Amino acid sequence: MDRLPQELVEEITKNLPTDDLKNVLTVSTKFRYAAERYSGAFTEFTLNERNADKFLGLYSGHRLLYLRELHFRPNFPPIWPPDPWPWEDEMCRENADAIRAKNECFTRQVHSLFTTLSTVEENAAPQHASGRYRIQIHDPSRLIHVEIYCPHQEYISWRIRLLNTELPLVHSVRSLEICNECPEDASVYHDSHGYPANYRKCFDGGLFKLDLGVMVDLVSKLPNLEYLGCKTGGFEWAPAFSGNDGSEDPNRHFQSDWDGPRRDARHNFAHAVISHQTQLPTSLQRASLDFVSPLIRALDTIQDRPLPNLVGPALRDPFSASLRILTNNLRQLRLWAIVDESLFSMDDNSQPQWPNLEILEVMFHPSRPDGSWYFVGPQGHGREAVGYDITAASYPPLETTELDIDMEELVTSGHLSNLPNGAQNQFRITPDEARLRPLLAGFSSAAAQMCSLRRAIIWTSLNWYPKYDYAESQGWDSEYQGPGSNWRSNWAIQYSDQDNGIWGSPSHYLPSQQRNDDPTIRCLVWMVAAWRPDAELRRLFQNIGREKHGNDLVEHWGEGYRSSNYSNLRNWMLDDHQGDPGRITPSLS
Repeated sequence: MDRLPQELVEEITKNLPTDDLKNVLTVSTKFRYAAERYSGAFTEFTLNERNADKFLGLYSGHRLLYLRELHFRPNFPPIWPPDPWPWEDEMCRENADAIRAKNECFTRQVHSLFTTLSTVEENAAPQHASGRYRIQIHDPSRLIHVEIYCPHQEYISWRIRLLNTELPLVHSVRSLEICNECPEDASVYHDSHGYPANYRKCFDGGLFKLDLGVMVDLVSKLPNLEYLGCKTGGFEWAPAFSGNDGSEDPNRHFQSDWDGPRRDARHNFAHAVISHQTQLPTSLQRASLDFVSPLIRALDTIQDRPLPNLVGPALRDPFSASLRILTNNLRQLRLWAIVDESLFSMDDNSQPQWPNLEILEVMFHPSRPDGSWYFVGPQGHGREAVGYDITAASYPPLETTELDIDMEELVTSGHLSNLPNGAQNQFRITPDEARLRPLLAGFSSAAAQMCSLRRAIIWTSLNWYPKYDYAESQGWDSEYQGPGSNWRSNWAIQYSDQDNGIWGSPSHYLPSQQRNDDPTIRCLVWMVAAWRPDAELRRLFQNIGREKHGNDLVEHWGEGYRSSNYSNLRNWMLDDHQGDPGRITPSLS
């Protein structure tokens, strides 16, 4: 049997039923290797500190080639009933020692992960090639005994940080995805998942939030990384309740993210990019970075409520500027985030911007990092909004307060809601030229320098859902008011090196007189309602692709499109890499 060519062994084995593969394991070494591969038994593994030895035993050899997906689920020690009782004497708020202990626990588990993966690679070489698999890092979790449950232990604003970034390099990882998002229904109660009686497991829902710098710390230790993905940030917008008299209520008290940790996470991301700039993998080609997931939470907010200034004390947004550095070598970029024009501003104009980029999508949140907005009301209402400063009072207290006790009593009476943001007042649908134009000009100027660009879009989602009495007091037209007039629409400018119409479907969206018989001509689609760019800004967009494809250009103008049509972007925007085991294709639904 050992004389059979490996190609023939592979053909025989892959056509065997799964139950029969075990019968050929002892036929020969060639058959054993092939049977293990096609059985699928070694394609996926969930790794933690407890089963690291098992992972080493399974994959320290040829089986590393069969591994395709690795899950890492960090966890913290459970919260037990204190001894002696009563538990009421225990603190509900996390003090400095508890915060440090969680960071140390997370750091230890990450070091165990990377040490294990590095050891497997060393044990597999030189007899076997290095692997090619993806890692999904999930939310940290822990068990809490129901009898000592307090919402302060679930809704925590302090970010989980990596205290020691001296990790070994792992060469086999081709794809990294970090999932630290909150559920859309804001519910954190999962009592039917098979956990021990009298315990509930804390999931995301605004609970254990990873510091954004952790992502960059890990990327810098994966020299062959090809794809980077993340879903996080929706918990920053939940919720915006307050009492009718302006007093605190339990929904806002427990579920709102504190401004201080939120600002620091963005700045820590920028610091990590600068610190690891020379270690960032040049192999990175594709990224799907979603910092407002789930988007519905970040959009369904009260738009006349003041927002924090997440930029200060810096003079420009360090988060936006660092995103440009992290992604500069990519071929495909999908970015959903709260950003400003710093994303496209260059300190050194001699450095090319995204020289390899072929596909670019930027979804910008309607608010700006400095607390102002890109859009105003129909008559300019809300233009004066500016962000408030973040101070020492913008951080969670490190000990239980009287207000905490009052809010806990209300929770026991059933006053804690699972609604994301409660009553909304959303009216910002008109571009604020002074604030939006620099972002659009930066995008178009950068895109014009991308010599490989095929498709690009910059867009946002606008909601019209004002309180009726509020709209009436502003004198807004009846077309915006009344039952059934609430809507959500995407506002976008799209470029393509071919005239494929809107989202690649001209026959569906464009009237016949607007279709072009020559699909090879560059195309701009303006889905911007009644707004029109000034001549200079329009010229900047018209320059995209001009150097490579010539002056011919067709432009389409639309009044806007419903968010349901965004599904047409799935096949138009991103190439299909399902067959590439080093990449997780992002969901665009």
